[in-house]
Amino acid sequence: MFYTLILENQSGEQLNLTATANQYMTSKIDGLNPPAGTISTSTYAGMDGSYLNNAFIEKRNVVISFQMRGIDIEKRRHLLYRVVKPSRYIKVFYKTAGIDVYTEGYVETCEISNFDTFTSGQISIICPDPYWYSTSAVYAYYSQVTGAFHFPFPESDTPFPLGIYSITDNIIIQNDGDETGFTIRIEASADETVPEIAAVTPTIYNADTGEYLQIKGEILKGDVITITTKTGNKTVILTRNGVDSNIINRLVSGSTWLSLREGKNTFHVQAVRGVKNLKVTLMHRNAFLGV
Repeated sequence: MFYTLILENQSGEQLNLTATANQYMTSKIDGLNPPAGTISTSTYAGMDGSYLNNAFIEKRNVVISFQMRGIDIEKRRHLLYRVVKPSRYIKVFYKTAGIDVYTEGYVETCEISNFDTFTSGQISIICPDPYWYSTSAVYAYYSQVTGAFHFPFPESDTPFPLGIYSITDNIIIQNDGDETGFTIRIEASADETVPEIAAVTPTIYNADTGEYLQIKGEILKGDVITITTKTGNKTVILTRNGVDSNIINRLVSGSTWLSLREGKNTFHVQAVRGVKNLKVTLMHRNAFLGV
């Protein structure tokens, strides 16, 4: 199988471990499969069987085994040490003909045998987030006015649309990976025709499950609210006049941290007032437990 394996540190420096046979010959990669699951159960008192307490997926451990041959081995070894540093952040890119993904973690060890016939080494990376994510993001948009302006201008005098008014408040987004969190961006129009209070209490409904996420209160002209529902990174940030503030306290009781299930997901946008002044963008990266 042909593949590309690239490591990138926090400074953006990259190291291609599959460049040529005379640089880094990767012989084995562990950690591409789904990580192990941990299942906790307790026995019933005086009864057969047991009941489930909880179940979760363990962290991912990516282990890369390689050899270095040819000339300038010492130079390449020090280049490796520059990018791959124990306890430091590392991003792992993995690409084949059918998938292009990355995962993020921290270097556990970087060991190289300097005195063997062939210089070999092993890198161990601990990834607290067990998923691989697609390098390309998927977007879906909601706006009651959709642009329809195209060049060139029509040569005839027949009227043509500058925009199309949408009669649906639905957003459809496709998830080709496992169930995952995503990012919701709610942007209030800054157009001069929009009142200072552009909208009140916007709500995003999952039309398939009935779950919803609601932000209570007024949305001013030009406000941007960014909601992240990813496990381990759940946030609600208001950007107003270039200043970010945490407004997670404005989540209405009963709100759910929405997620994207496998396949097609349909969401519905509503507001107490001013939904036509809002533009909503959904963004996610396909997540995979194994690649």
